[in-house]
Amino acid sequence: MKEDAESMVEELNLIICGLSGQGIILTERLLVVALSQEGKNVLSADVPPWTHRNAITYCYIRTGEELYSPRIPEGGANLIVSFEPLVALQVAAIYGSRGTLVITNDYPIETRGLSRDGLRDMSGRVAHKYPTMEQILGYLKNLEITKVKTINGTDVSFQETGSARALNMVMLGAAYATKMIPVKQEILEEEIIQNTPPGTGEMNLRAFKAGMKL
Repeated sequence: MKEDAESMVEELNLIICGLSGQGIILTERLLVVALSQEGKNVLSADVPPWTHRNAITYCYIRTGEELYSPRIPEGGANLIVSFEPLVALQVAAIYGSRGTLVITNDYPIETRGLSRDGLRDMSGRVAHKYPTMEQILGYLKNLEITKVKTINGTDVSFQETGSARALNMVMLGAAYATKMIPVKQEILEEEIIQNTPPGTGEMNLRAFKAGMKL
């Protein structure tokens, strides 16, 4: 059954985050256009990575009657969707609060200097180890952020499409399933079909629908 946008959250303060190259900006654009087509007052802004590929990047998406800035204040996000678990912790530590729902992919990605073996300093010595998923959840709990959902988004992307490239659509589906995004499903699905890279629309739609079931 298709969702009625009127039954969903009207004031959305959403942060989509992860690492550069994971399709965050595309996901932002799809959502913003769909929300605009729904007739919502929407503001958005993206925060690009400062340096290299696989650096943290995120975007703000806000809907509501009175919006004066696309930027979400500290502690003001009601939904954080992260494509990478450590990024979820880093972003939630700034923008999360007791009422924030955090949805995160459970697959860690090795970045420059940071691997599953640990964080290396300039000399190559291991200084800090990448936290386990259990540790990340514990840190979030210490921040009084307890509404956390972990999903195997990377695995689902591989199952549906044969690669991790559709992870962003899996995560978008999981976010949409919360009923916090005030747009009709058919509008968002049409946007996915029409405005993802040529030849990938149906594949991305499969990934989106699979994400909704997680």
